[in-house]
Amino acid sequence: MSPRPWWLPPPLSIAPQVRRRIGWAGVASLLLPWLAGAWFKLGMQPGLHPDPERAALMVDILVIATIVFLLTMVFTVAIGCWVVAVMKGPRYSSDPFPDPEIR
Repeated sequence: MSPRPWWLPPPLSIAPQVRRRIGWAGVASLLLPWLAGAWFKLGMQPGLHPDPERAALMVDILVIATIVFLLTMVFTVAIGCWVVAVMKGPRYSSDPFPDPEIR
C-alpha cells in the first residue's frame, strides 16, 4: 500500500474512546433487555399464571421492541458523534509554541 499523498487531509474518524463506548452501549442494548425478559419469564409457570404462553409472548414482544428502540438510540448517538467529527475536521499538527520559561 502506498503512503498517503501529502495534499490529502487525514481521514476523519471518531475518537477510539467514543467508538468503544458506543460499542459497549450497543452490546448492553442487546443483552440487558434480553436477560431481563428471560428472568421475567422464569416466573411464568402454568400453575402460577392464568395464561403463561400469552404472557411469555407479550414479554418477547416487549423485549424486541425495547432492543430495537435502544439500538436506534445508540445508532442516533453514533451519527451525532460522526457529525461532530466531520464538523471539527481533521487534526493538523503545527509547530509547538516556544516555552515561555526558556529565554
